Amino acid sequence: MIEPTLDQLMERLDRLERWNRRLGAMLVAALLGTVATLLMGQAPPHRSPRTLEAEEFVLRDSRGQIRAMLGASQKPSGTGLQIYSEDGKPRTRLILSSDGTASLEFLDTSERVRVLLGVRENGAPRLWLGNEAGKIVWRAP
Repeated sequence: MIEPTLDQLMERLDRLERWNRRLGAMLVAALLGTVATLLMGQAPPHRSPRTLEAEEFVLRDSRGQIRAMLGASQKPSGTGLQIYSEDGKPRTRLILSSDGTASLEFLDTSERVRVLLGVRENGAPRLWLGNEAGKIVWRAP
C-alpha cells in the first residue's frame, strides 16, 4: 500500500479549502439573491396617484400657517379657493356657487371685499368696488 506523502496531503488539503471557500461564497450569493427577490416583491411600485379625493385641501407653509384652501362648502353649497396672507387672513377668493354664480373677490386686511369680478346665474357680468366699510362705491352694470 502506498502511503501519501506530506506534499500530497497538503495539495489535497489546499483543494478542499478552495472548494469550501467557493461553496461558502455560492451559498451567501444564493441567500442574498433569495432575500432580495422576496424584498422586491414586498415594495409597491413607486407611482404618483392618478386620483386624489377629498372634501377640502389645505396648503400650509413651513411654519404651519394656512396659505390656501380649496374645497366644497356646505353653506352655501359651492366650491371655493381661498388664498391667505402671511397673517393668516383671507385675501383672495374664487367662488363657484351651486346657483351658477361665479366670482373672484379681493379682500383687504379687515376681510372686507374691496373688488369683486363675477358672473351672475343668468350669465350677466358684474364688477364692483367696495370701500373700507364694506359698502359698494362703484358697480357695473
